[in-house]
Amino acid sequence: MSSDFSALAERFLQTRDGLPDAIAKALREAVFSGMFAPNERLNQDVIAQHFGVSRVPVREALAKLVSEGLAVQRLNKGIRVAPLNKDDFLDIMELRALLEPQALRLSAPFLKERDYEEAEAILDRVRATEIAPEAASLHWNFHNRLYVHANRPRLIAQIESLQLAISRYFLPIWRTVGLSEEWDDSHRDIVTSLRNGDADEAVRLTSVQIQHAMHRMLDQLPAQGSEAAAD
Repeated sequence: MSSDFSALAERFLQTRDGLPDAIAKALREAVFSGMFAPNERLNQDVIAQHFGVSRVPVREALAKLVSEGLAVQRLNKGIRVAPLNKDDFLDIMELRALLEPQALRLSAPFLKERDYEEAEAILDRVRATEIAPEAASLHWNFHNRLYVHANRPRLIAQIESLQLAISRYFLPIWRTVGLSEEWDDSHRDIVTSLRNGDADEAVRLTSVQIQHAMHRMLDQLPAQGSEAAAD
């Protein structure tokens, strides 16, 4: 692991998060940024050395990544970064297309002007950032701001898990091709429809946006993730 990861570890150790959460957040960012490649082994001892901790919080952090689908446990091969492939991408995006419109449909009747203003303020911050994990986090914060009144905690938890899993697909491609020209307008159109009391249109726009993102990125993904990886 490079000195870049040591710097990342030091930054997250400065947060107020507990050790397993801080380590998990650092590992997620390393995966999202490409610091760890698909199928690369996540060695507990080496990670623990970078953080200056025992293996216990590292083991807990790695278990979080496995539960989120960002890492996989392979028999006799340890824990590795999950491979990238079209089937996994489609699985995530199809679930988003089912769940997120439903969350918006449930939340829309209870949204207030303050919610719209906060959502628009988040969009302003996305454009001000570089294409980095912060941009992905803000992007999901925008959508989740509009789902906040759905009153379905299990539904929202599933959506947040999917958003986390898809970030490792979005970020490398965003860095390569950038955000689409209509990205900002397409998000603001959702807010405008909600303001106008047209929840059905906002739900439709959310579905269209997910489908557009899916088709825009599909051709840039490998058909299957390679199982081969060096130790």
